[in-house]
Amino acid sequence: MASLRDIRSKIGTVKNIRKITQAMKMVAAAKLRKAQEKVDAARPFADKMKELLGEVAPHVPAEVIARQPLLQTREGQRVGLVVISSDRGLCGSYNNQIIRKAQEFCQQRQAAGQVVDLITIGRKCGATLRMRGYHPQQSFPMVGVDAPYAEVQAITEAVVGLYIRADEPVSEVWIAYTEFVNAVLQNARVERFLPIEAGAVVDAGVEQPSSNVEYEYEPDAEQMLAELLPRFVDNQVYQYLLEATASEYGSRMTAMSKASDNAGELIDTLTLQYNRARQDAITKELLDIVGGAAALAEK
Repeated sequence: MASLRDIRSKIGTVKNIRKITQAMKMVAAAKLRKAQEKVDAARPFADKMKELLGEVAPHVPAEVIARQPLLQTREGQRVGLVVISSDRGLCGSYNNQIIRKAQEFCQQRQAAGQVVDLITIGRKCGATLRMRGYHPQQSFPMVGVDAPYAEVQAITEAVVGLYIRADEPVSEVWIAYTEFVNAVLQNARVERFLPIEAGAVVDAGVEQPSSNVEYEYEPDAEQMLAELLPRFVDNQVYQYLLEATASEYGSRMTAMSKASDNAGELIDTLTLQYNRARQDAITKELLDIVGGAAALAEK
């Protein structure tokens, strides 16, 4: 049985841990609030970009569409996968879920005879996938909600580069990220990003333009698409990063809240154990005193 000093030391250690987890929960909650505001502000713009592209692209001549590399579909045995995780742990199952999704995707494609080119964003997924035998072509640290545009642009260029590079381009680019729903619910998803399907970028329920509507383009349609597509891609990548960041903070806040609750329960258990051990020690001392007094009385 542990001594009173050992139990008292454990209680102090657990209390210190609870202080840390409570502080981390408060920090994560503050960061989550800011990230959630960014996500809520970016979603309407992203939806409008999808709607605009979905309305314009179907009315652009086919020869113009054919000259846009991001809209071209191709066959091939090479696909790209971009995995977005966090740089740090202590965020529950957030990283494990997205890494498991990415690994399942790779195993399915490799079983079909395809080659998967990986790009990792976040140190956790990069290190874990390397340990499991996968070798990302490029790795980036996770960017925060206040990251400069140059950091996001570097990631976008790497993602688009998989699809438009001259040497062995991929036929598809998929994104493995975590969609933010609320502070306690995040969905790990793998969805196709490239090529862009102009007729399918509009969400279900958005009315498509009728075929007899005519558009006048100023400047011409090709130049408009050339300007619109890079903005659409940049915005989509930024949206993925925001969703993942908010999901990370939500998962960390939930994990630290549970850790604090568990620490409190452990403190209660150790306190009860300490009181019982202390009571046993007192009882033993009293028995020794009574036994000694009885021995003296018999003499």
